Amino acid sequence: MKSICIKTISEEKINYMIELIEKVPINIYMSNYRFKTYDNLIIHYPFEENIEEFYDFVSIIIKKCIENFYEEEFINKNVEKNYFYLSSIERKYISEITKKVLELPDEKIGYKNDILKNLIKNYIKENKSIIIEGFVNFRIKEYKELLDRIVEVSVFSYLDLITF
Repeated sequence: MKSICIKTISEEKINYMIELIEKVPINIYMSNYRFKTYDNLIIHYPFEENIEEFYDFVSIIIKKCIENFYEEEFINKNVEKNYFYLSSIERKYISEITKKVLELPDEKIGYKNDILKNLIKNYIKENKSIIIEGFVNFRIKEYKELLDRIVEVSVFSYLDLITF
């Protein structure tokens, strides 16, 4: 049996991941407990075969959680920090363009989904638990760099639009 504990300080994130898990028909068991600071979602996989599929499944759940709760914040912080000289309306347009670009297929924007999923998968294969907030702060540098490049492309696209 393999078990992975996903820890977070947010009950909302735990509930989001539980909803995602319940939508997929996979033979797993899960439990949700609060210990001290963290809400814990523990996912148990009772088989030895197809363990890679289990890691893929858990990685995708965590990836979707990170995208849902952090991606927009990363984009907005980048735009505010690096393009402060633009008006607030222009920064908002750039953020919106970036979100649209992120909806494109992966091969057009640098395999964003693969980068994040593989970072998570490699981590959970080596560790029995993952703290979402710590992972986001310290372990997804490649993913954040890709988002930064996508914001930059969005800025150039916006500037091209207004000069056209």
